[in-house]
Amino acid sequence: MAFAVEGLFKSYGAAAVLRGVDLAVEDGEIHALLGANGAGKSTLIKCLSGAETPDAGRIRIGDANFPSLNPREAREAGVAVVYQELSLALSLTAADNIFLGREKRIGPFVRKSAQRRIAVDMLQDLGVQIDVDSDLGSVGNAELQSIEIVKALASNPKVLILDEPTAALSEREANRLADRLKQLKKLKLPVLYVTHRLSEVFALADRVTILRGGLAVLSGRVADLSHEEIVAAIVGRSVDRLRPDERNLGSDGNGPLMAVRDLVANGIGPISFDVRPGEVLGVFGLVGSGRTELLESLFGARDVLGGTIDLGKGAVRPKSPSEAYSCGLALVPSDRLRKSMFPSLTAADNLLASSFGHVAQGCVRRRTREQSLFGDAAANLNLQPRRPDLEARRFSGGNQQKLVLGRWLNSAKDCRVLLLDEPTQGVDVGARSEIYAALRAAVAAGDRAVVATSSEPEELMQIADRVIVLSHGRLVGVLDSRDITEKRLLALAHAVEDEGKLLS
Repeated sequence: MAFAVEGLFKSYGAAAVLRGVDLAVEDGEIHALLGANGAGKSTLIKCLSGAETPDAGRIRIGDANFPSLNPREAREAGVAVVYQELSLALSLTAADNIFLGREKRIGPFVRKSAQRRIAVDMLQDLGVQIDVDSDLGSVGNAELQSIEIVKALASNPKVLILDEPTAALSEREANRLADRLKQLKKLKLPVLYVTHRLSEVFALADRVTILRGGLAVLSGRVADLSHEEIVAAIVGRSVDRLRPDERNLGSDGNGPLMAVRDLVANGIGPISFDVRPGEVLGVFGLVGSGRTELLESLFGARDVLGGTIDLGKGAVRPKSPSEAYSCGLALVPSDRLRKSMFPSLTAADNLLASSFGHVAQGCVRRRTREQSLFGDAAANLNLQPRRPDLEARRFSGGNQQKLVLGRWLNSAKDCRVLLLDEPTQGVDVGARSEIYAALRAAVAAGDRAVVATSSEPEELMQIADRVIVLSHGRLVGVLDSRDITEKRLLALAHAVEDEGKLLS
């Protein structure tokens, strides 16, 4: 047995997070760890890495047993972890980051050329093409995630733990990582693989353990389990998929809610499209296609070089987020911790941040009114726990995303078109279904619309009325609801002209 945890318990005050968890990973095995946000996955990983101390139980790595580990002991035992939140020093180069704290030396001198050569080779193994001699300040999230993975592999680990490793990767990069993990199997390296993407579980994992409420409720060979069995174990119930007849098929008889014409910004354009009243318009494309740049340009967060946006009050070109908001636009960026949320403020402050002007009396906040609004919004979103006074950073990832989305879906009255960049990234299947339902409810009256990017074709197949596809900063196709398939989306994203409907 490569490593195992036996009877692991961990509580924070009266809240039991791990309740006697057993898990074992064999040499050369990719073992998927699944569970809803708040199920205990992150706490289990922190116990294995030495970031948290379990209250009871033991950790076994090879022939060594540990009642607990500190970070140094975990590193010396060969545990390498790639967390969902990146830990790179952006002011350093890729090569320096990969060997930070483990520099190759001759006496007091760092062997920079050797480090650089190894870094280039390992990054190329994952299909990542970046300048290893430049600092990481301008490198995209996908490349940063790949560097984190290479940094972990460079330590020659005995145990590799990956927490949502493909969340920011393109399809091609994710496939490269999958190939690399299959190579590691031949080297007998055990991998604990945390993900919310069930397609990766069936494609990569040998076995799976599912946590719910701090308990391991299911463990077994992936080949012996169905998609439905895994989903039911994660959420404790079956989850219905959105049926095509529940979607708005996008009638445009009343004209567009938003018309974008010849939009040009750095890296994208010219792009023209309409957003119809009451629809969820999906935006698909590979990493580097311009999805994020499009939303930021619409919201005035990126300099627009040409073109206009019309939300029914005349053509405009927003020069700032405040100007875009005054036109009826709102944006939820993909990086909720750094760009969307106020981690140290309360849940109520986060959820109602866009509505204080409506509920305040002059400069005085009306707490009773705020509590009423919070209660209604939290119930609509199934926020857990429903504690308005709890700091936002103490919520699970899925519930943090509900706070950010709820700010616009349930509170703000001035938002006509909501722009969402990867709205369910890092969110479990149960919370995803609740977010999907909230999006449908938000546009049901027909006076609002949602524009949502996603790197997951299956997600767009479930929620989108139409999808526009971007490639290299240009709009290459539009698919209506009944035509949205993974094959067509990927073909258009790769600019394969014999699939889907290409626009001239």
